[in-house]
Amino acid sequence: MMKEVASLQKQAIQLRLLNELSTHLQSLLESDHFYQEIVNIIKSYFNYYCIHIWSVSSDHSATLEAQAGAYRNHLKIGYTLAPYQGINSVVIKRKKSYLSNDLSGDPNYTNLSFPVISKSELCVPIIKDHKVVATLNIESDHKNAFDEDDIVTLEAIASQVAVSMTNQKLYSEAKSFNKKLQQAVEEKTLELRQAHQRILEQQRLLQKENKALKTLVNQDNKGMGIVGQSPSVLSVLAMVDKIAPTTATVLIQGESGTGKELIARRLHFKSLRLDRPYVIVNCGALQESLLESELFGHEKGAFTGAILQKMGLCETADDGTLFLDEIGEMSLGIQTKLLRFLQEGEFYRIGGKRPIRVDVRVLSATNRDLEKEVKEGRFREDLFYRLNTITLRMPPLRKRKEDIPDLVNFFLKHSRFGGGTQQIKRIDPRVIEVFSNYSWPGNIRELQNTIERLKILSENNEIRLGDLPFTMRAPKIRPESQDFALDSPLEDVEKGHILRTLSYHQGNKTKTAQSLGITIKTLYNKLHRYGILQSSTETAENTVQ
Repeated sequence: MMKEVASLQKQAIQLRLLNELSTHLQSLLESDHFYQEIVNIIKSYFNYYCIHIWSVSSDHSATLEAQAGAYRNHLKIGYTLAPYQGINSVVIKRKKSYLSNDLSGDPNYTNLSFPVISKSELCVPIIKDHKVVATLNIESDHKNAFDEDDIVTLEAIASQVAVSMTNQKLYSEAKSFNKKLQQAVEEKTLELRQAHQRILEQQRLLQKENKALKTLVNQDNKGMGIVGQSPSVLSVLAMVDKIAPTTATVLIQGESGTGKELIARRLHFKSLRLDRPYVIVNCGALQESLLESELFGHEKGAFTGAILQKMGLCETADDGTLFLDEIGEMSLGIQTKLLRFLQEGEFYRIGGKRPIRVDVRVLSATNRDLEKEVKEGRFREDLFYRLNTITLRMPPLRKRKEDIPDLVNFFLKHSRFGGGTQQIKRIDPRVIEVFSNYSWPGNIRELQNTIERLKILSENNEIRLGDLPFTMRAPKIRPESQDFALDSPLEDVEKGHILRTLSYHQGNKTKTAQSLGITIKTLYNKLHRYGILQSSTETAENTVQ
């Protein structure tokens, strides 16, 4: 009767164990101590001598994953049993439970040489996908400690553990997949945001570029007007109007400030491309690497700082005109790439892998003597011949002095030259005479700056002779060997010699008179006649020198 009661109590405890384990296993899907939690639950219901769970490898070796009881001071978690060693190996091989109630006579038992006295052992396999993935061992220090109920209970536990392991694997895979999916979504979201930012940046650049191009294209014809009726200017304009409708490359040569850019602009607006882009590149204002990027563009990541793809000016000028100003300043390296572009009509962006073809008319300008540059090896000969299909030479202002009055009136009337706050109502005729005698080394640009300065500084809306700088009123005249002519009047020869001597002595009239062998009064009289001195007040001031 007592045995039956004890058996019923044991069965009741086993049922509660299975029930709690079944409930608790659901919460162990994310546990890092899955096996140890199972061992702890079993121990809480049955105080066995020792409890072990071993994981099984493909070579049938077994590794200790969790334990409780007598072996704790002798076995470390991670200890590995060699294949085919002990009762574990029998269970792994047969895939069946093994019960031994008297270990002293069991040939399969090994105590691992530890000072632990076990007398009964029950080992059940944990089977997943038809393979033994782990074993559950319980041992007792009494003989005949286990019966069929214990086998059924432990096998039920092993079955639940196998199901939980499958669920844990699925849960882990699903969690890992979700994590990777979330990471991929975040990366793609970031890429889309960055792409969106790049698109916005490109749109901003294109809008800015488009605005600049529209500004150039929509300028009124006054922007390309060239003031002057001298034969040299009319000859150039006639040539411009003749070649503008063609696609020929044109090289414009001339000193700085002669209006080369105006000629290039006129060539574009008189051509069939007048409603297409007109792009200007100052070749002397940029370093070689920057000029290459400006001309041909670059791909994203082509060099440090290239965070976006950039369209080059050659591509921007497609179907239009590309004006290369100061082309004589271009390095030999860029000259080589420009030559290929002119010959083939295609180019590569920096870092690019595919050629880009464009239809561009190329105009160029320089104040250098390119033929001399070619001879001295600073400019490619083949590029020179490719650029100057047609050459236009802009005359310097000293060669077209008859245009000076028209230019002066033009700069006086337009408010963008010196502002519109003061309107000049009168200009002393002797000012125009001085302008006509001046050599204008800075050409039209120097004349423009002079008029702007006079508009700002003159008083009573009048430009007088005294407003001009003395160096302009007594200009440096080039040597007689260049200006002398047999038909020159004697007075002009005398005037030129006096002005040269005065310039040599930096305006010192006393030294000038001594050098010429005349009195100071005679010098002043002659300067009055030439229009260099304006009044007796100026004469008195200069006498003090």
